[in-house]
Amino acid sequence: MDFEEKKKKLLDQLNKATGINFDITDSDLSDDETLNKLKEMIVHFNVIDSKTGLFRLYMRGEIAYSDASASLHRFHINEEGIRHVFYLESQHDYTKESVSLLKSLLPESNDVVVEVDSKHIALVICFETAPDADEITQAANSYLDMLESEAFTSFKISYGKSIDSFKDLPSAYKDALIAMQIGNTFNSNGRIYSYEDMGLGRLLFNVPKKEVEAYLNKHINAEVLSQIDEETLNLIDAFFANDLSLAETARKMFIHRNTLIYRLDKFADLTGYDVRKFSDAITVKISLMLYNYINSQK
Repeated sequence: MDFEEKKKKLLDQLNKATGINFDITDSDLSDDETLNKLKEMIVHFNVIDSKTGLFRLYMRGEIAYSDASASLHRFHINEEGIRHVFYLESQHDYTKESVSLLKSLLPESNDVVVEVDSKHIALVICFETAPDADEITQAANSYLDMLESEAFTSFKISYGKSIDSFKDLPSAYKDALIAMQIGNTFNSNGRIYSYEDMGLGRLLFNVPKKEVEAYLNKHINAEVLSQIDEETLNLIDAFFANDLSLAETARKMFIHRNTLIYRLDKFADLTGYDVRKFSDAITVKISLMLYNYINSQK
């Protein structure tokens, strides 16, 4: 991120804190000095008036650790302790009932429900001991199920690793945020995204756009992929998810095996790749993921 981008981000934060639009037209300060002054102004105007406010400002990087740690005692927050950050996303604006339900599910005073914006909520959950993968998945499912059954709102949820210090809260929040972005890009039909389980998606998410386009042009270009109907793409995804098994894919997708073979043959005729062959399947899998990545950037 260059100076202009950093400056714009800080000016936007200052606007949120004060309700005033600021602009820098003339200054004798260096770029670093300008950014530091803007950060000081944000800290000054971002009055921390609640525990939730403290968590929101700190984990989003709007105040420094030194400023956040100074308020820990005031809100009876322990510096150490195992915490896990969950990031929830709703397709539509959620209601206040959703927030109330989450708070009722988290009676512990150390747990925090943070309203990030109209479609996103962050949960900071405390654990006595480090939770394993099953415990985290179970907790994530319980939040989603409750919101869907009682608030009639469908959410997705993402998360990273557990942390053992308040200081690491921004990195945990960032991992959860990135996990949501990667999940939405490469597995938009998913419900739960773990940063540690993003696998190939994490790798491809950091590939420069120029390299993505070069790969697609060499193998299956975007124009060809755009001609493939959604039903066929869903069948291809299911075929990959079922370890390239024709019988299992046909059973899971409720179609006849010959119908599936016909669809795969049509895909091979169009693209030149037969996904029943392992090497071709790898190329198609990566190409489809990169195609989704390119489209998500538009």
